[in-house]
Amino acid sequence: MHELPAVEDLIGTLDETAREKEISGIKEINIVIGELSSYVGECVQMYFDLLSEGHACEGAVLNFRHTKARFKCEKCGHEFDHGRDFFCPECGSMGRLVEGTGKEFMIESIVY
Repeated sequence: MHELPAVEDLIGTLDETAREKEISGIKEINIVIGELSSYVGECVQMYFDLLSEGHACEGAVLNFRHTKARFKCEKCGHEFDHGRDFFCPECGSMGRLVEGTGKEFMIESIVY
């Protein structure tokens, strides 16, 4: 249910963008969702379908691109995608989350 306020903000941003660019309708929205963001594409879609009625984005297609969290090995510095565990595939040492990765929820692009 935490997707609801995020979708409300998303629709507000889309309305503002449509006003600024003097666009009457939006056809597609490409959204990035990080694996650690806790947002679920199906829930985002459900709220979008319910709330977008009467807005510039009504009827638009949502496309989701899911991103992985990135880790950096504490020992050798190798960066790697989060897999089944947090250990470096190069040396086996523990990796640390790279700041800002895997937590994304953002508009990547809009098709008018």
